[in-house]
Amino acid sequence: MYASPIIVFAFNRLAPLKACISSLLSNTEAKESDLFVFVDGARPNRNGETEKVKAVHKYIKTITGFKSLCFHFSETNKGLSASVISGVSEVISQYGKAIVVEDDLVVGKNFLSFMNQSLEKYENNEKVFSVCGYTNAIKVQNDYPYDSYFCTRSSSWGWATWKDRWDTADWELDNWDEIKKTKKQFNQWGGSDCFKMLSDWKNGRNQSWAIRFCYSQFVQDKLSVFPTISKVKNDGFDGEGTNCKKWSRFKCHFDNSENKEFVWDSDVQINPYLYNQAMRYNSILLRLWSRMMYLLKK
Repeated sequence: MYASPIIVFAFNRLAPLKACISSLLSNTEAKESDLFVFVDGARPNRNGETEKVKAVHKYIKTITGFKSLCFHFSETNKGLSASVISGVSEVISQYGKAIVVEDDLVVGKNFLSFMNQSLEKYENNEKVFSVCGYTNAIKVQNDYPYDSYFCTRSSSWGWATWKDRWDTADWELDNWDEIKKTKKQFNQWGGSDCFKMLSDWKNGRNQSWAIRFCYSQFVQDKLSVFPTISKVKNDGFDGEGTNCKKWSRFKCHFDNSENKEFVWDSDVQINPYLYNQAMRYNSILLRLWSRMMYLLKK
């Protein structure tokens, strides 16, 4: 099985990055995988941030255990969104596919196997837009035979895609008057918060690349493949991550096993039972509850 390149995006937090790299190295496929690490530059007038970023640089230069190591240290602060778009575009144009992880994620020992097998299984099925390593906590029917399921809205917590899908993303969304007309359909497709996130990006209130990637998936009516048990957990809820707070509604059952014998479904379609469970995390009621918890857990 071909080992796809791994891209890690980092910034100024050394301890989470070390945990992320360590978890990737716990996958036996790491030694066959090319690793690319992109580090954003320090923000102006942030006391002590330059030193933190330099510490991250120093550590990255010591990383071993992968097939190869390539790192890119930005001299300026691009922001996460611009870093991801440019970094993924650079690597995926060379390799045709890529596995992407941010520095606050910890992956299971079978994460790379799941991602690589998925990329191989669905490479020629253009109905599949991306592969996701994280999944919300769901209950699987006793008679469900597969180790994955399909969903509309993708996840940016440990994911992968192919060049031909990535290249279809519209990052500028210039035709905004027409896009606004799809508000209801977009929310029905991906969850009640989708259009607000997209609108917030348009109005400069967030820098999300992921919601624009989701919108391209929505327009094309494509699906993402998810594991039934999450191969990723997010350790970024310490209040310091770019897009994470100290509390989150997104809890998961984390796969601590080393199982790599996955059963795949060749029929790319939604299982209504699993789909409804996954999508309830984006319901209005749960989002309101989450907002209250964010305030209490500051």
